[in-house]
Amino acid sequence: MRPFQYLAPIPSFDYVAPRTLAELFEAFNGHGKGFAIIAGGTDLMVALKERAVAPEAVVDLCRLRGELGGIDVSKGVLRVGALATFSQIESDPLVRRYANALRQAAANVGTLQIRSIATLGGNLATASPAADSAPPLIALGASVTLLGRSGQRTLPVQSFFTGPKKNALLRGEIVSSVEIPAGEGVSSVWTRAAVRNENVLSTVSVAIAASIHDGRFGSSRVALGAVAPTPILAENSSRAMTGSEATAGQAERVAALAAEEARPISDIRASAHYRKHLVFVLTRRLILQMVSEAGIP
Repeated sequence: MRPFQYLAPIPSFDYVAPRTLAELFEAFNGHGKGFAIIAGGTDLMVALKERAVAPEAVVDLCRLRGELGGIDVSKGVLRVGALATFSQIESDPLVRRYANALRQAAANVGTLQIRSIATLGGNLATASPAADSAPPLIALGASVTLLGRSGQRTLPVQSFFTGPKKNALLRGEIVSSVEIPAGEGVSSVWTRAAVRNENVLSTVSVAIAASIHDGRFGSSRVALGAVAPTPILAENSSRAMTGSEATAGQAERVAALAAEEARPISDIRASAHYRKHLVFVLTRRLILQMVSEAGIP
């Protein structure tokens, strides 16, 4: 796309901002296949300017924050509404307590302006392999709830992604919330490598959730972003970490397995070989951080 094309007017479309879920699903039915959903708009507006999409209508969820927003804990589950912004997630004490890896990722999404409007549901629905919110949620064993006219269904977050920019949403469905187990004693951490610190896609991201008792890891999950067609759960490294001794040597072994499970491509941001190396380095770093924070020498 030529730079001057960004100055050209966006093709016209109908704008609909439903006030209730019933109105939302009516709007979907009323515009056939030619509608796009906007939550924060940080992805859709770029796509409109690049002429990547030309919807008949744009359906805005902004008036549905009562139904689709909020962050709360109930019956051992942390619920994060789809319209929760990354600024809200970053500053929420419940997220810090039960899903610190998600808080860390939220604090690094784009710029301050982007975090103020970009939403968790929008980030997931865009289904980028580099979506920074996905590895923390996968590591934490989170589920995503999808809502349609006929009801709702729930999927593990790792099953929601079906390919690059593809997801499990059916026509007329939206992401309504994410549910994260709010267990005590589970720590989670996230980090990434990028060309610069902010406002760029991650070259590689890693999230780990685990408990440590008596010098050993309990149930552990390692998740990776930007190294496969979708964000992934690194199953072999997760199994190797679970129940093992919390030592530097084990950190090396788990990190090596994670690097083997990565299936990256080479692109403008990094070669596949370098991405695998980054997976090893970042995974080892996070495990050693968790061991140190647990007070294990």
